[in-house]
Amino acid sequence: MTAYADRLEALAAEAADRCTTCGKCFEVCPTAREIGLDAGQAVARVGELAALTQGAGAPPDLLLQWLNACDGSARCSAACPEDINVRQWVTIAKMKALDATRPPDVGAANAASRFRHMAQAVRLLASMQLPSETLKKILAPAERRTAEILFYTGCNVLRTPHIVLNVMDILDALQLDFDVVGGTAHCCGVYQFQEADLPTYERIGHRTFERFGRSGTSKVLTWCPTCTKNFDELEKDVEEPFFDLAHISEFLAANLDALKARFVDQPRRRVVIHEHLGIGATVDSIRRLLGAVPNLELVELVQDSGFSYACGGQAAKFKDREQAIHRALAEDAVAAGADTIVTMYHSCHRALAGTEAVYPLRVVNFTDVIAEALGRGGHPDYYRLYKVGGSMDEAVAAARGFLENNGVRLDEASVQSLTADIFNETGFAGSRDAFAQAFTALAKEG
Repeated sequence: MTAYADRLEALAAEAADRCTTCGKCFEVCPTAREIGLDAGQAVARVGELAALTQGAGAPPDLLLQWLNACDGSARCSAACPEDINVRQWVTIAKMKALDATRPPDVGAANAASRFRHMAQAVRLLASMQLPSETLKKILAPAERRTAEILFYTGCNVLRTPHIVLNVMDILDALQLDFDVVGGTAHCCGVYQFQEADLPTYERIGHRTFERFGRSGTSKVLTWCPTCTKNFDELEKDVEEPFFDLAHISEFLAANLDALKARFVDQPRRRVVIHEHLGIGATVDSIRRLLGAVPNLELVELVQDSGFSYACGGQAAKFKDREQAIHRALAEDAVAAGADTIVTMYHSCHRALAGTEAVYPLRVVNFTDVIAEALGRGGHPDYYRLYKVGGSMDEAVAAARGFLENNGVRLDEASVQSLTADIFNETGFAGSRDAFAQAFTALAKEG
């Protein structure tokens, strides 16, 4: 084992030593109930968790079901009377369980396949929405950065890159010294960790974290909730960083006075935040930010906000429930007289981007709102345009220009991949056929 693996083992062992097996973490777990595990067996399941991380060998079947169901809601951590980070403990335990139940090469192959699919989708969608000079700026190596603040985008947000441009506009408006870095060359390594491919994870996720330190930055602002969780709950505890780490929403909320001084008058709107718990104080931060925007009224709705820390990803294991949550949110928003749903993260934005094809609602990210309130932003949301399925002439024209600028050519196989990536997201969408036909025609042109 490497020193890194030893430290992960130590973190899990420390949690097991502190655990009193009261079972409160299991009792509040939303995904345990989703797969039919009995809350009355909480003490038994948590006892099995402790035994696994203390070297008991292969996990019992019911424990394995619980570990595999975890979607990172963090309700477990909030419920623990011993203040144990149960989500971190479960994450490490799942890796240990996979190690004990299958050959290492299976996990490595799975991780490589998942990463390759993600990387292809990110590269293609980013190339359809950003000019090459902007992409180069975002994808440059972190070691070359010299600014006081490093905005780390992660990988997947580049499927909805207008969000990245919004954040850059906001930081510019605050007159901050910052650089931006992201893309698959700077991945947090989540797929490798989830598949228990720890050697590759160290080469990807751990190395990315180390690069931040070598860049000389004093503060790293994260965007992606998965990256945030990975770095905040694994990397920081394995190796203390030489920089501060915070999610962009929390950083902006801490600088709310400076933002408010720059806000300009806005059109009236009534908005609902699509909420997720589990990533620090993000919900509260975004609520504070939006509450300060002129002429914006927050509509509070009762939501199923503790199911996962974000849409898609781990939550996609429960696609039917996630779709039901989205539909209920849209219907309740309309009933409450709201005109806009504000998303927290890019994955949620992708899931809900096609809502206006079904309901009289706009869907924007919170960064759209803040950038516009600063007199900035206004970057086209091409992903939403693609997913709504209308205005195909406009969509194709936009994609053609960016693809040519990036030297990327579509073929029919990539169109099939794009169609699946956009329209298989949980949530709403317009005409899949309209998109496929229009972009197949574009591919044939080239």
